[in-house]
Amino acid sequence: MPGNNWKAEIARLHERDRRARAILGVSGSSDAAEIRNAFRRASLAHHPDTNPQDDEAAARFRLICCAYRFLTEGEACGALDGPERATIPDAQGRYHLDNPWGYWCWWHDKYFGELQ
Repeated sequence: MPGNNWKAEIARLHERDRRARAILGVSGSSDAAEIRNAFRRASLAHHPDTNPQDDEAAARFRLICCAYRFLTEGEACGALDGPERATIPDAQGRYHLDNPWGYWCWWHDKYFGELQ
């Protein structure tokens, strides 16, 4: 059966899932509500309209949307097969909003001031 390499396809699906979860900062046991909330946080933080000076905001936003579609609908896109892009820095470049801790630090600094 040439061309039916099912092991490679399963490995590719697992890698897409891992990357999509890393982009949104959710664990493997996250439910649909957690994924949706992570998508909303990331899309608000990286939307091109909220980051007009950032040239890469549109690319990050497309990657976030692609990750969300894959995790919720199973729809794959080429961006998840590309090079590793799991660390998405925020507009200031100080925090990585692709994980809960980085997002918490950003949120804390925004609303309560710098962490000591």
